[in-house]
Amino acid sequence: MASWKNKIGTGNRPSCGCGSWKDHWMKLSGKFWPSTCSVLGCFNEPTDGAHVYREGISKEEFIVPLCRIHNKQQNSFDLKTNVTPVSANKSRTCGS
Repeated sequence: MASWKNKIGTGNRPSCGCGSWKDHWMKLSGKFWPSTCSVLGCFNEPTDGAHVYREGISKEEFIVPLCRIHNKQQNSFDLKTNVTPVSANKSRTCGS
């Protein structure tokens, strides 16, 4: 299992036409917003649609629900097995 890392400096990026990165994740994953953070072992409430990438594999960015603490974390982390990362590439996903 590859570890994930936060993409630093994305906090001020405008979201897509979905309205927010949270809405973007729900639309593309087809899931409801989860009750807990996507990081393995974390049970905090997810507050952010966070930009992440697979460490050492690709710099392609994905959105996942993270709590504020993990969205600020600079160390790598593992995601829970039931998490669906969705592409953050607006032109390939929602056209805006």
